[in-house]
Amino acid sequence: MSRFIAATRAARVTYTVAILLSFIALSATPACSHRREERPRKPATLETPFWNDTAQFLAGVKGRVDGPFHQLEDTEAWRTYAAEFDETWKAVQKDQFQAVDAFQKRELSPIQTHGNFVFYPLSGPDVLYATHFFPEGRTFVFAGLERVGHLRPPENYKAETLDRQLHGWRVSVDSMFERSFFVTSEMDQEFHGRVADGLLPMILLLLARGGHTIEQVRYGHLTDGGEFAGEDASDPTFRHPGVEIKFKRGPEPESRTLYYFSFDLGPAFERNPSFSRFLQRQGTPDTLVKSASFLLHWRQCKGLREYILENSNLVLQDDTGVPFRFFRNAEWQVSLFGAYSRPDRPFRREYQPDLAEAFHAPANVRQLGFSLGYGAGRRPSSMMLAKRVHRRG
Repeated sequence: MSRFIAATRAARVTYTVAILLSFIALSATPACSHRREERPRKPATLETPFWNDTAQFLAGVKGRVDGPFHQLEDTEAWRTYAAEFDETWKAVQKDQFQAVDAFQKRELSPIQTHGNFVFYPLSGPDVLYATHFFPEGRTFVFAGLERVGHLRPPENYKAETLDRQLHGWRVSVDSMFERSFFVTSEMDQEFHGRVADGLLPMILLLLARGGHTIEQVRYGHLTDGGEFAGEDASDPTFRHPGVEIKFKRGPEPESRTLYYFSFDLGPAFERNPSFSRFLQRQGTPDTLVKSASFLLHWRQCKGLREYILENSNLVLQDDTGVPFRFFRNAEWQVSLFGAYSRPDRPFRREYQPDLAEAFHAPANVRQLGFSLGYGAGRRPSSMMLAKRVHRRG
């Protein structure tokens, strides 16, 4: 294990406590009405290289020679950070994402779903798995309770404190690299002021590290009709409920779009229909659910669960997603991968006997090839791929 990961292990809370706090935090959070303050209208879009410069700097990727971070990239602190990031990135690509990409080419690429966008609820900033599972996705919609946040301007990074600042980012990316997901309780600590004030910097970091160029970032909110409306981007203290990111992959000419919304996906999903109306405007989704605290098993997330079942052409998920029983009808063709194992505490009650029975029939199960989710590296991992065959009626 590289120093990049090992240096942060002592600071981690235990798995069980982290997930329990994740569930408690979401259950206790009130529905989000997103009432907007009256603010003067100013340009909502920043189209400067600042976004891409910062993303590359935090990702340990050498930037422009005339960029705002050029001098900081010559410091020992940044060179060490970049070298360790390179080491860990290569290991993660070899040990995890080569197998994820093989799974994608084998199981997902041949499927023609005609989905218009990739929907990833309860996502956190997990760009990596979304773009690896759906590399041809043109529009991605992420959502969760965590704040959008802001990027710190280049002048906020000082050579004399850079090692400490970059150490915070090493801690922040550890969950994804070591566990395959971001622990909510840790995001609460790292992205509420210790490292950043929201998820936007991590989203951009992971895009940059994955070979993407950030073209444009636009803050905004959703209107009652579900339209994305731009907001003043000049106030670093204003809490924006949404962000639109335009980016390109490598040399490709066309831009892709990623939206992240800070939104309560529990009861507020039904009480405040602006988000579901936005989703309807996007068309038909291919849905990804992973490490979702089993919230889609609960009545509080019934509205979100019904949206997924009624609208998705494809659902790729682990056992924390929509319960297996909802796919056991003629509407869905289901494929199982890996090996199902009983959930850890505090989610033992979410064990699905019908799913376990389905996995006990070898003819129903295919190879997964990688470990992910709450039991990553400790117990067998499983995924389910449900493709819609036809709709009711």
